Amino acid sequence: MHPANSNGKLPAVSKLTIDARGKALPVEIKSNERTEAISIPYPSFVDERRSNRGFVDVRGRPDLAAEIAECSASKKLQILLMRLAASSSSFFSIGCDLGHHIDGDAPKGRRRAAGGYLHLTSSLYNDIKADHWARLCNSVADALKERVQMRDEWEVTFTLAPVMINLDRYHKLTGSISIAFFAWAKTHQDALSSRERLIAILDEGLSDETVRSAFEMH
Repeated sequence: MHPANSNGKLPAVSKLTIDARGKALPVEIKSNERTEAISIPYPSFVDERRSNRGFVDVRGRPDLAAEIAECSASKKLQILLMRLAASSSSFFSIGCDLGHHIDGDAPKGRRRAAGGYLHLTSSLYNDIKADHWARLCNSVADALKERVQMRDEWEVTFTLAPVMINLDRYHKLTGSISIAFFAWAKTHQDALSSRERLIAILDEGLSDETVRSAFEMH
């Protein structure tokens, strides 16, 4: 993960690829900056590709976080969301999803893919700038590179995205980070297991201590 650029801005999309030997490949920076803001809270919606149950404010309610539908497919995601909900940190989830598929373009023996995304923001809102998000993403990337196992092949994409917050009497545009992740393996079960390891390390990389350090005001 590259740090913020000379203008103090986090590149809109930063991709971290880690191969099966545990070697971190160069991070790819894309310039397709997102400009359309998601409004929080948002209603449920259903289309041909997915079913979204809408925003649920789980801050201070780990019991509600544990009941999020996606948690039924991932114990590690449930642990992560419950910790964020119970935490004294200003960090909270505004969306998540999980899925799996067969990747016909992947090398033979690595065509089963399991992935998802986690969308996060901070209740410090406009106090959190692009360089704060950059520091946090760097910390998460470091944790992934240090803890990946030899059998794992992962791809993680960090996207800095604007969100329109309508919570806590706050009605303004602020920043957020979406973390999309994929794990590839030979079998479906191996891909799911690898994804669980990936999510567990994301949880470690998003620890309260790491978030406080990244969001420290200088």
